[in-house]
Amino acid sequence: MENQMDLQEFWNAISILINNYHTVNRKICACVINEVRVKPGVSNEDNNVDKDKLFSYLKNVSEVPAKCSGFEIDFKCLHKKSKDAIHATGIVDFPKSIFRLSFDSDDIDDFQVSFCDGHLGVVNLNPLADTEKGDRWSEYILKPKLTKWSKVSIDNVSGGSLRLVDIEKYNTLYNEFKRKYSEKAMMFWNDAKESTDPLKFIYEDLAIAAYLIALWQSDSMGHSPVSFADLGCGNGLLVYILNEEGYKGYGYDVRSRKIWSFYPTGVANNLREETIDPGTFHLPPEVDWIIGNHSDELSPWMPVLAAKSHYRMNYFLLPCCAFEFSGRKFQRRNSSMSTYNDFCCYVESISKVCGFETERDRLKIPSTKRIAFIGRRRRYSSTSHLSQIEEINHFVKREKQLFPNNDNIEIKLRDKVETVRNCTQIDKTVIEGIVLKIFGLLLNETDASPRQDLTGAEWLAGRSLAMSEIASGLQKEDLKQIKSECGGLKTLLRNKHEIFELFKPDIVKIRKPQQLQKVCNKVQTVKKRPCFFYTNHPQGCPLPADACSFIH
Repeated sequence: MENQMDLQEFWNAISILINNYHTVNRKICACVINEVRVKPGVSNEDNNVDKDKLFSYLKNVSEVPAKCSGFEIDFKCLHKKSKDAIHATGIVDFPKSIFRLSFDSDDIDDFQVSFCDGHLGVVNLNPLADTEKGDRWSEYILKPKLTKWSKVSIDNVSGGSLRLVDIEKYNTLYNEFKRKYSEKAMMFWNDAKESTDPLKFIYEDLAIAAYLIALWQSDSMGHSPVSFADLGCGNGLLVYILNEEGYKGYGYDVRSRKIWSFYPTGVANNLREETIDPGTFHLPPEVDWIIGNHSDELSPWMPVLAAKSHYRMNYFLLPCCAFEFSGRKFQRRNSSMSTYNDFCCYVESISKVCGFETERDRLKIPSTKRIAFIGRRRRYSSTSHLSQIEEINHFVKREKQLFPNNDNIEIKLRDKVETVRNCTQIDKTVIEGIVLKIFGLLLNETDASPRQDLTGAEWLAGRSLAMSEIASGLQKEDLKQIKSECGGLKTLLRNKHEIFELFKPDIVKIRKPQQLQKVCNKVQTVKKRPCFFYTNHPQGCPLPADACSFIH
């Protein structure tokens, strides 16, 4: 049954739609309001009005004067894949409870949303439109969005994405960068044989570069960088794009990447392998912007490093994984929030302690972690800089004491050599011992269910146990060794899939050996490993030697 709404809720939904049409049409980056006019013939005054007046009336429809029948809105819709904008006209009709949106393009259908007796009505106004496609869009995209928005207070609606930049400028830059750099970046990726997903990283870094340049070019305070430093630059793609666009800067990471050597020489020389220890790390004196793009352990340090470097230093931070100052995983302060949202609040509080007028924005990137923080203005004068640094040092020291790392060192930094953590680096005898212990727990003969083998005889299959029950049956030292290998017990069980079988939710059983399937015209795999069950099961393997995938 369709949810009902009242008249004010209808106009709440329309108010959000006017600002967020791009969320119901993924071809559009944003719709910019060029002009708002009172509907013709209702006033002798100038019909042009401030858009704040429009949203004020939409927020409190009961206060709309009788002489005001509605508004006309001129939009410029920015297409994601075209440099040519699409112009549109929106009509707000208060007496009829109607909102109409018409486009100067045959590619987008005009439509009308109406309110009657507590229900929404959507009509496609294009007589040549694909009716079935239009109905699907109306039923499964537009109506659900409007219904959701109708229950949201306009005061609680976030400011949206890209609030701090000129959206038209950003969209132009992003489309330009896709044409200029996407194929080159893909070539670098392939030549370097990078294992990470190029589509995610390339388009994400193109969008971040477009955002930064749009931010710098639109900054009336003159905060365009003399030079930047990308700390934890990873593949270095962001540094490459910014350098190619004429912005001087450097990238730092604890370990170099293969792809660095494939960039032009000038860019490759700006990418530096260096451990970033916040206590000893120093930047070149000309650097006045610090960039933290998914900088992990360094994320809480970004406002601190910017504040302590010099008074004119600015920062841009796009946090992803959440960490404490000590390098341990972030501990939530507010359990009612997700870890990510709580960490974002924490970053904002750090920036405030550091004396920045912190700005917050949401980027348009292929990631769920899209919140960015910008610090480009100070809340204190340059004469108070030294006392501000003392306050920052005291704050950081206290936080490290409250949330220390497990290694009892001041700051746990990332190792230069990336540790392989999939339980393959533990001593084989240790692994074999733990596997036998788990096998023994499952093969409890007093509580076991027999299965039929190929000859019809009963084969002891053991019992099912929850992961927690297996963990409680192992020694603490066993768990400690596999826990340090990222994923721990579950990873070990998955690695031994020929012995164990996992079911939801975290239930483990012994996997009965499967008969070797012979496929005609296909080279058979040579048996290389001994059969675990032949050696360790009290009844041996239920399969004959020629039918088993392993050596008897």
